[in-house]
Amino acid sequence: MGYRVWNLIVKELIQLWRDRLLVLFITLGPVMELVLVAWATSGEIERIPTAIVDLDRSPASRSLVQALDNSRTFDPRFYPDDVEAAQDLVERGRTPVAVLIPPDFQERLDDPARGPAYVQVILDGAEASVAQTALLSAEGVVGSYAQTQMETRRGQVAALSVPLPALELRVRTWFNEALKLSYYEVPSELGFMLIGVALMISSLGIARERELGTLEQLLVTPMRGIELVIGKAVPAIVLAYVDFLLMLGLVLYLFHIPMRGSFALLLTIALFYLLVEIGWGLMISAISRTQWQALLLVFSLMMGEMIFSGYASPVENMPWLLRNAANLVPIKHWLIILRSILLKGAGVEVFWRELLALAGLGVVINLLTLTVLRRRLE
Repeated sequence: MGYRVWNLIVKELIQLWRDRLLVLFITLGPVMELVLVAWATSGEIERIPTAIVDLDRSPASRSLVQALDNSRTFDPRFYPDDVEAAQDLVERGRTPVAVLIPPDFQERLDDPARGPAYVQVILDGAEASVAQTALLSAEGVVGSYAQTQMETRRGQVAALSVPLPALELRVRTWFNEALKLSYYEVPSELGFMLIGVALMISSLGIARERELGTLEQLLVTPMRGIELVIGKAVPAIVLAYVDFLLMLGLVLYLFHIPMRGSFALLLTIALFYLLVEIGWGLMISAISRTQWQALLLVFSLMMGEMIFSGYASPVENMPWLLRNAANLVPIKHWLIILRSILLKGAGVEVFWRELLALAGLGVVINLLTLTVLRRRLE
């Protein structure tokens, strides 16, 4: 058995090597895509083009504009004369943020009896990530500015019997102290690139033999079905694992994602996860008549896994039915494990539930794959 499987593995590797374009696409394609996507998304959102409508034109309003500029989140580029002009800039996409300072801003700060001073911020909600960053930063800048103004007017506030704020909020963030989006996005993209490579390589094996007319020649040999599956799976695992190592190196050393857990544990679980996903790839290969059909099915499966992975939308916010269906998607558990090891330095005692879920899914997927392959190859 071992000799026949080894010969099939060598044959697969030779056949892949002869298709140089496919080899380059499989090895360098995911690496380049990871670099481009991570490079584009790992940068922090800052210097957002901002429109400032200062209807007060007072020292207080100019001080607030300077505070917004110093935050590095906002870049005041436009100074329209009225609200309508600012709204037009937002509608035309020239700026996603407009800050409106009312004409009585200074007066309300000087005389608290007139009511609190306010600042209005208009956000372009079509750019949700930019809008969320701008909103959080604006709240922080305005809150800090208000506290400074309150402290400078302590005597006046005390004379009016208006108490100063007594509550002090202290926030401590774990695992991502700077709240960098790249710490979430780059590991997720690494997970997606890995599943893409695993499914793509494994899905082409049997489909290519069927398309070239050589599958019948393999079936008339003494080779059994399980040997054919192993012979097709091993090259896919090797190539996908090599790609994973290359991409992991880029994630750690090019994009500076911290590695706080065990390398050995991560590499072991990554190999285990590949065994689960390659089961899907072999099933797709068995039911596909051509390589293009296999690639289309791989693309459809990847889109489904992306939806239920929790990357684009948190699984907790999904309806009850979809939330439970997400537990049947391997990549959801893999991303939790990957981020736990990288960012939290966690061990098996933290994510053992996800590991058990992967094991259960792996058993079911591979048993189903073997059943489908046996029927399709008979």
